[in-house]
Amino acid sequence: MNGTNESDEAKVARLREQIPATSAGIYLDTAYRGPLPAETAAAMRDADDWELRVGRATEGREEDFDQRRAEARAVIAALIGADPDDIRLALNLPATIAQNWRALDATLTAGAIQFDVASLDSDFAIVPGDRWLMGPEATGAIWVGPRPRAADVEVPEVALGRTQVLGLARSVGWLEMYVGLPWIYTRTAALLARLRSGLAAVEQVDLQPPDAMAAVVCFRLPAWPTEDLLTELRRRAFAIVGATPDGRSIRVSVAWFNTEEEIGRFASAVAEIARYTPETMPRRRTLEVL
Repeated sequence: MNGTNESDEAKVARLREQIPATSAGIYLDTAYRGPLPAETAAAMRDADDWELRVGRATEGREEDFDQRRAEARAVIAALIGADPDDIRLALNLPATIAQNWRALDATLTAGAIQFDVASLDSDFAIVPGDRWLMGPEATGAIWVGPRPRAADVEVPEVALGRTQVLGLARSVGWLEMYVGLPWIYTRTAALLARLRSGLAAVEQVDLQPPDAMAAVVCFRLPAWPTEDLLTELRRRAFAIVGATPDGRSIRVSVAWFNTEEEIGRFASAVAEIARYTPETMPRRRTLEVL
């Protein structure tokens, strides 16, 4: 239960209505791209419509853009326990910096697992905005720690458009103020444990060791090529999942908006598929049109 006496089930159902993509299937690929909240999409659309009507050279536009940047830095700083002045709206560290300083890539962490930059043994933290933070594509931020800053290391900001910056700020702010970060972290951890338990119960599943800094579960069925297994999971469970970068395993990423029923249904689909090989798998009958 949460502070308003609303059950988790009721809260998830209410919030899922504001994330339309959750009705397209079992959304288990947030590690690749998270869904957009309707509120973020509407704000971005309104900004584009406004510029369409009045143009992009209007008085006060740059001041507004600066404010949007400041908002994005502030909400990301709040997410990771940082000072907004230490946040750069950037996607990647320049190679010359990455080679000489310690950096944490929070691609599989930010927005799913709590972490505080003050506790990191890192000089930089890379925070993508389009995964668990549910912002627009190609957005993100980099935290610059005290040691690089003291050494006057400059991290250039990427030239994000006004609508992208607005969307990033809106999504992160929505998660922080409307959904609630403590609830997100607790729920994500519980769903992750439920998924691992369900898959571990399937004898044929080769489950990879957990990563404490990632909200993902990776597994494979030795009898199934990865692409064939992906196809079967999409067909039988309507699961939106991906593969690991090396293409050898299925990567399942959970998020707070997933339901317990979805996790159970996905694990059941894996168990059903594991009983067969690609050659022996019964094919579902197709509808015959007379």
